[in-house]
Amino acid sequence: MNKSHLTIENRIKLRVFFLMFLAFFLTSCTEKIDTDLNSSSSQIVVEGNISIDEPAIIKLTESVNFDENNIFPKVEGALIRISDNTGNTEILTETEPGTYKSYILTGKIGYTYSISFETDNKILTSNSTIPNQINFDSLIVKESSLSGGFGNSGSTNSYEVIVKYSDPIDENNYYRFVEIVNGEFSNDHVFDDRLTNGLKVENTLKSFKRELSQGDTLKIIMQCIDKNVYEYFNSFSNLSGGPMNSSTPANPYTNIEGGILGYFSAHTSQERECIIQ
Repeated sequence: MNKSHLTIENRIKLRVFFLMFLAFFLTSCTEKIDTDLNSSSSQIVVEGNISIDEPAIIKLTESVNFDENNIFPKVEGALIRISDNTGNTEILTETEPGTYKSYILTGKIGYTYSISFETDNKILTSNSTIPNQINFDSLIVKESSLSGGFGNSGSTNSYEVIVKYSDPIDENNYYRFVEIVNGEFSNDHVFDDRLTNGLKVENTLKSFKRELSQGDTLKIIMQCIDKNVYEYFNSFSNLSGGPMNSSTPANPYTNIEGGILGYFSAHTSQERECIIQ
């Protein structure tokens, strides 16, 4: 997922930019201000995942300033420990610069996983629980009748992407759907069940930047996530609306204690795939 249209680091840069733009917009009518977009110090960005029967994979990078290329330095040599709520623990192995992996611990439904590490004199911790798995019933992809639709308005066609699942009535559920086109991350979408608790759900994955052509391979990965992970991804939902969106931009949510950028997600994972006709 390193080739995403909007990586974690890019999303964070956009959110900070929107905050600065809003401050400029609100004050420019009355006073002259100087906005320094290059004054921020680099921060550790955490991208951590563990799924059912899969190892934990933690990627560490450093944020960069606005005038720098989107090449995010890898954080090497970190000592990362992962443990579960049954007392198992493991120190992750750095398999390549900035990427750390477990070889003993794998994800199990209902288990809570905790990570901790120290780098650049900072101690960062996080925990996340794999919730119950909700079945990914079906994926429907159909050409949109709307001009521009939920795709783009260029030479490619517009397609609607619909996911179906049945939400259980006796628990709070949170979902993330990851969209991959021809092997590359394209977008993600998050939902809760406040309005769909206990119902058969059909959610349209809306995207105005989706680019699909005949012969493309579209993969949708359904993740059942915990509330804190949902809050992290949902905190970026206003990015597409820009600084004039009705909601005021804010610092992105994180479930990393001791840090301000990134996330650690323990989740289920199911996928469906289709060839665009």
